[in-house]
Amino acid sequence: MQMKDCVARFGLEPHVEGGAFRELYRDGQRSAGREASGVIYYYLGPEEHADFHVLDSDEYWLYHGGDTLEIWLVEPDGGLRVEKLGLEEGAEPCVLVKGGVIFGARHPAGAQDGTLVSCVTVPEFSYEPYRILSRDEMLATYPASENFWK
Repeated sequence: MQMKDCVARFGLEPHVEGGAFRELYRDGQRSAGREASGVIYYYLGPEEHADFHVLDSDEYWLYHGGDTLEIWLVEPDGGLRVEKLGLEEGAEPCVLVKGGVIFGARHPAGAQDGTLVSCVTVPEFSYEPYRILSRDEMLATYPASENFWK
């Protein structure tokens, strides 16, 4: 199966930060006014990227198939760290992004296929504390992020 076929097969819809998604689950257990966890399928095409954004939840990215993804994380000192999500040498099949960390995702240069992952948020995802950072904002605040768009 081609990874691009995942969009139709799993009924994914466009995501505001790039790619496509479908919500799968929200836990019925409540904590601090929110459900304890949530899960989505998320697909990112080979020419797409997930804009830099920040959640207040921890988010686990779980690889299912396709090309390796790069998860770009802003470090506390303003530097950038790249985690590889996939099965190739040097990559991991699960990457944890801690709540409050600014991050984005893209494919490395030369990617031929998209990637299907699941994202698990603990507690559940909420649009209230969610924020997408513009390219201009990222470049002004974190100049090293210029390499993300190359």
